[in-house]
Amino acid sequence: MYGWRATIGFMLPSSCLVYEQEFLKITRQLNGVIGVPARLLITQCDRSGLSAMNEHIDLAARQLATCRPDVVVYMCTSGSFMSGNKGESDLRAHISELAGRPVMTTAQAVLAALRRFEMKRVAMLTPYNEDLTRREIRWLSENGIEVGDFHFRDIPENLDRGAQSPEESFKIASRLKWQDCDGILLSCANVRNLEIVEQLERHTGKPVITSSIATTWMALRMCGVHESLCGFGSLFLEESPCPTNK
Repeated sequence: MYGWRATIGFMLPSSCLVYEQEFLKITRQLNGVIGVPARLLITQCDRSGLSAMNEHIDLAARQLATCRPDVVVYMCTSGSFMSGNKGESDLRAHISELAGRPVMTTAQAVLAALRRFEMKRVAMLTPYNEDLTRREIRWLSENGIEVGDFHFRDIPENLDRGAQSPEESFKIASRLKWQDCDGILLSCANVRNLEIVEQLERHTGKPVITSSIATTWMALRMCGVHESLCGFGSLFLEESPCPTNK
């Protein structure tokens, strides 16, 4: 059957049009791996909108449970970091109780990816407003990672975020002060960044982590899929064990 090797269930904001497509591009080379989506209704992308979106988690978790996925992914970067480490941990515990399956979040995956490269200082680009961006900076700091430079694009509409060109993201990320950083973080899985990761790594000589890549990488590792995959940046270039963090 489809998904005989790994079935990955993910819940994501209802207006997110990017992550599923990037997941498909990354996993296209992997026979027997499928993704099963459930959507969380979202109407605005600030803190209050994300909080309202999370009220739909229970239904999404129960829907995904019927597919018996190997792992359930809460796929929203800002929705999983905005309440800090405890909020992220509580989110995973709540979903796990409802779905009865292993659970991970995009925030958790981003941390695991940054730690894999032992990053202590990053340059960061987000599509968020200033409030959410500074919340992410504080959350990273809580986890021992300094943001040396950052830019927030303040794009309020999720569909507009998904419509941004990778070339524009490359231009903005290239202007960050990345020289004295250990790597670059492109936050948010509803911005098309997959196409520019290798270009940005060549340009800067630094590893580049995106929310989509980190999420898919960690989900695959949790399912026991460890292949090296070309075309998606340094994170996928080497076989690696299942990433863990608390």
